[in-house]
Amino acid sequence: MYKRNGLMASVLVTSATPQGSSSSDSLEGQSCDYASKSYDAVVFDVLKVTPEEFASQITLMDIPVFKAIQPEELASCGWSKKEKHSLAPNVVAFTRRFNQVSFWVVREILTAQTLKIRAEILSHFVKIAKKLLELNNLHSLMSVVSALQSAPIFRLTKTWALLNRKDKTTFEKLDYLMSKEDNYKRTRDYIRSLKMVPSIPYLGRSLNWLILC
Repeated sequence: MYKRNGLMASVLVTSATPQGSSSSDSLEGQSCDYASKSYDAVVFDVLKVTPEEFASQITLMDIPVFKAIQPEELASCGWSKKEKHSLAPNVVAFTRRFNQVSFWVVREILTAQTLKIRAEILSHFVKIAKKLLELNNLHSLMSVVSALQSAPIFRLTKTWALLNRKDKTTFEKLDYLMSKEDNYKRTRDYIRSLKMVPSIPYLGRSLNWLILC
């Protein structure tokens, strides 16, 4: 289902975490001060890689990290404790993946040199998010959607204004699907509709639910 093709995209995504960021941070409650952070990212033109290739590369990198999570890591809520790196190392690693993708999306949009290029990159990430949904990778889908909803990106009104109607409609549908409303009811309904189809669920909702229980 997922084909390896040796793209440099995977290198970019793994290196896009801001220096000093913590893997224990909540999945969506990241600081909005992205622009002032230091990044160690590979210089790479995201527009030269198709949304399909980006989505498949991201998913290829997510799969082994997700599969490594052990039941006891979830049952113990170890990721929320001081010893999280030893009690829930794979949950911590998967959380880090979420943050890496989000920081990467924000960085690529904010560092665009012109308004036109910024709008093109924004459009590109909307398409990547759509492809992530088609691959049933809801974890990274939420990561991209959260990045596009973050204050540094959402306030770029001139950039959003240049987005075509199709991309705007696509983003609105993805935002609707991944909404927190009713404890992510639409997301849960979508996952249930997949039945036995392989998928990577959005882990943040499950972690919050386990803590509340």
